[in-house]
Amino acid sequence: MRRFALLLGGPLLVTKALRERLRDLRLLAADSGGRHALALGLPLELWLGDFDSSPPWLQQILPAPKEVLPRDKDRTDGEALVRKALELGAEEVLLLGGIGGRLDHTLAHLELAFLLAEKGIRVELTDGLTRAFPLPVGFHVFPLEKGSSFSLLPFPEATLAVEGARWNLPSTPLKATTLTLENQALGPIRVRVERGRAVLYLF
Repeated sequence: MRRFALLLGGPLLVTKALRERLRDLRLLAADSGGRHALALGLPLELWLGDFDSSPPWLQQILPAPKEVLPRDKDRTDGEALVRKALELGAEEVLLLGGIGGRLDHTLAHLELAFLLAEKGIRVELTDGLTRAFPLPVGFHVFPLEKGSSFSLLPFPEATLAVEGARWNLPSTPLKATTLTLENQALGPIRVRVERGRAVLYLF
């Protein structure tokens, strides 16, 4: 099975639907992301990090194989975990706790998501309530329900088009804009990214 949920350090709303979704995924955690495994009540295949943000009590009560990283390193524990998933042959990755909380970490996680997407890996970020999808160049279809709210963000710039929404968009170059915020799906939406990168945000 090459479908992974990577537990990162950002906020996560644990719901029954999320627990159900994770049953078919392999769970790995980065440092403080281990606390989400405890909240989910699901076993970890691997707990990786330098453990500078995981309190001793959590390390004592959470049973999981550990891979300890040095504190002086040139990448975050989250990036190390993403690269571990790649080594394990990931074909689909759900980044739990990947958005929300610290802005610097959210932006870094989005960059990591593009690293995966550009390798052909299906990837999604979530805080348990909202969801984000990296959109590299190409045609993307999302089977949204009518009335679903979404925003499209150039990251940092993109030429893109949107169909199937309350406010469709012809092919348009975008940069630092609010034009594509707070749209509504009429059903499945189709996004074409002709140049650059964009992020689909569902809320």
